[in-house]
Amino acid sequence: MASTRSSVELVHLAAAEALARREEIAAVWTWVSDERVREILPRHAERPGFRFVAAVDEGALVGFAYGYRGEPGQWWHDAVRAAMSPEQRARWLGPGHVELAELHVAHRRRREGLGGRLHDELLSTYADAPTAVLSTQVGNAPALALYAGRGWEPVVPRLRFAAGAEPYAILGRDLPLQL
Repeated sequence: MASTRSSVELVHLAAAEALARREEIAAVWTWVSDERVREILPRHAERPGFRFVAAVDEGALVGFAYGYRGEPGQWWHDAVRAAMSPEQRARWLGPGHVELAELHVAHRRRREGLGGRLHDELLSTYADAPTAVLSTQVGNAPALALYAGRGWEPVVPRLRFAAGAEPYAILGRDLPLQL
């Protein structure tokens, strides 16, 4: 029998719990290597304000989202900051802002509303944050539609994090999330 949307539970995982599920995370986060997940997730889990929400169906991870407080000295933060105007920096990267680092749903479970549920659950945990920022590929129409439908706006329309790399859109939205 196929799982239904209502069978998926959203679970908040502590950093150690998320790290213990790296293999499952890598199976959902399919566009990066297992090695990359092993390298990046522990670093992100140490950041201030790290929060991880898992979509779990009958014990299996079928999606996840995580974020943390952005700060100067973090690679992504500094790259995005350099691409922004002084006004954009003041607006979007002020003290306490959140970086929605990753949101992924298993391919077989897409189009069930899980991405939106993960998004809303994660951002609702940052009630004291002024803003949130993220990056997504400019060609990722489903992700861009999800974010636009949840109030995100373009901040930097095209940013390449490396020469010849795929362009990303930097998006921002005000917090707290109003559900």
